[in-house]
Amino acid sequence: MTKKEIRDRVNERLAALSGEECMEKSAAILKRLGLRDEYLRAWKVALYASGTREVITYPMIARSRQLDKGVAFPAITDREKKEMVFRYVLSVSDLKCGTFGIPEPAENATVMEQPDVVIVPLVAFDEKKNRIGHGMGYYDRYLAAHPDAFTIGLAFSCQRTDAIPAEPTDVALDMIITEDTVYV
Repeated sequence: MTKKEIRDRVNERLAALSGEECMEKSAAILKRLGLRDEYLRAWKVALYASGTREVITYPMIARSRQLDKGVAFPAITDREKKEMVFRYVLSVSDLKCGTFGIPEPAENATVMEQPDVVIVPLVAFDEKKNRIGHGMGYYDRYLAAHPDAFTIGLAFSCQRTDAIPAEPTDVALDMIITEDTVYV
């Protein structure tokens, strides 16, 4: 199966989830994340701004701030080169509508130079921790440039597929957390 076919199939499964299911499953996933040593030891956490039918990440801002962690969200810096950085935020209110309609920190917010943990969005994943994102390549480029960051994908169990056709530019994750299990 091609990446597009996998993406289409998983997006159909995600569309079948109710808003309530997304909230319940997201809460279970964030609870698992909050108990992981990799997260607890991290001082700098890079999150993503969750969209429709994605694991809801916003509660992790407050949780991370309570633990004195720096929290950052992605900001597109060059659409042509598909480059992004992570910029610090203190709360959800620091996010404004940005590139592709996705909430981003203000352009003058400080850049997080080397995150300890990067929480990565995904559309589909396999048990080898390969992922398919939204097809733009921003995260693969960023992760390739920051190989020391520990990467954690957050996903609903219905996003798992048998195998992802990984390409040389794809970066596998270190861990994937679902409401049912943790892939390490």
